[in-house]
Amino acid sequence: MKLQVEHAKEHIGKKFPFTFTESAEELGDVIAYPWSHHNITISGTYWYDGNNFIVDGTVNTIGDYECTRCLTPVMHKAAILFKDIYGIVGQRRTDEDEILLCDGETIDLTELIRETLVINEPSQVLCREDCKGLCTHCGADLNIAPCSCESFEVDPRLAVLRTLLDKKDD
Repeated sequence: MKLQVEHAKEHIGKKFPFTFTESAEELGDVIAYPWSHHNITISGTYWYDGNNFIVDGTVNTIGDYECTRCLTPVMHKAAILFKDIYGIVGQRRTDEDEILLCDGETIDLTELIRETLVINEPSQVLCREDCKGLCTHCGADLNIAPCSCESFEVDPRLAVLRTLLDKKDD
């Protein structure tokens, strides 16, 4: 996932668009992630500001997830923004920001894309916003039909406190 950027040095400030689609396998060992079996599309712009290359774009991916509540298979699409600054190896630095280094001819986006996807991995994916999930007792999918389990069951360790709710106010 490399960008050819040497021509941008001749046009300071001019933005150059890029877009490419790669297999997730290009990112290395990502087999544990739900998006690892799909292609990843990277698009954006890059430019040279006179000192550094700035890369600004979006990573688009699709992943095979399970709904966090009901375990139904879900296809989840993500569009994640990224931006990074690349300095040329051997150039003097006057800025304090953390700048990645490149050779001035190509920028390898592989690690940036991998980190962007891993850091933005969703912690919860739902099949729909109002998913009711599974019954905690019988495991029935409550999105399909209600189950016949008692809807309110108190933890036996807290049963004594339940008696306080049953008493009438004096």
